[in-house]
Amino acid sequence: MFENLSSLFSALGLGYLVITAWPLAKTDILERRLPNKFVLPAFPITWLGQLMAGALGAGFVNMLWAFLAALTTFVISLAINRLGLLGMGDVKLMAAMSLALGWYSPVLPIIALGLSFLIAGLVAVGLLASKRVKLGGSMPLGPYLIAGFLGAITLAAWS
Repeated sequence: MFENLSSLFSALGLGYLVITAWPLAKTDILERRLPNKFVLPAFPITWLGQLMAGALGAGFVNMLWAFLAALTTFVISLAINRLGLLGMGDVKLMAAMSLALGWYSPVLPIIALGLSFLIAGLVAVGLLASKRVKLGGSMPLGPYLIAGFLGAITLAAWS
């Protein structure tokens, strides 16, 4: 994945999100929130890395795909937030993940989000079946978003 310097720069956002995965998941589980102090820096770090990678010859088309992936994710998740089904921390984290992953392929953010909701859904069904939660309850989505993100990175590294 890191064949040259531009590849290293383009992965700054991925690295930042991996480094902040534990504090984000822990905080979301304990406090039901994804702090801006961890989520918001992902945007300039990712963008700066992508700008540097583009300047070193990786091309700016990847940056356009990443931006479009992040924008699309943000708009759709914001609409879901307005329905009261998603928190704003989740909206911002999904957009940051999409920005970082979209550089590599516009399909990776879709894979990450699909894996996230699949894992969260399976856990929710298990919790409902074991009567640990009642229908209509809520659960923190951040850890599942992070799991989907890490799964997408793993899939990308294998291909």
